[in-house]
Amino acid sequence: MLEKFLIAIGLKQPNSLVFDDSPEQSRTVRPSTENRFSSDEQVGDVRIHNPKDEVEIKVLKSFSDIHNLGSVVKEDFIVAMDIRDISDQTDRRRIIDFVTGMAFISNAKIRSINKDGVYLILPASASLPSSERERLQNLGLYNINV
Repeated sequence: MLEKFLIAIGLKQPNSLVFDDSPEQSRTVRPSTENRFSSDEQVGDVRIHNPKDEVEIKVLKSFSDIHNLGSVVKEDFIVAMDIRDISDQTDRRRIIDFVTGMAFISNAKIRSINKDGVYLILPASASLPSSERERLQNLGLYNINV
């Protein structure tokens, strides 16, 4: 057991190296616009979500939910952050300050899309497609003119 631990942390070399020469099953990754089940050969294909396809909607109930935003902003997804359910103005201010800093570090833009507390975080290389704006309007998130 001690020997395995020392090997795991790199203080000891294993006595013999075992190589697995079994052929790996290859998978094809196709863009999300292609039909996932177009033939029997492609049944195992993985559908990839393109960050520019649709807006990730994150509803925060408190400041502790902020960790839900970090990974999607870091991966350049377009994010709609909804903080309308947070009544404490101090928590709302903390969240906006934190997200503004996160957007600055990620070279993203943040803008208000609903005066009640919905913000859009856009990566520098992205823009909001009109179809997504309509979807957000139908969901009651995108409402600038009120």
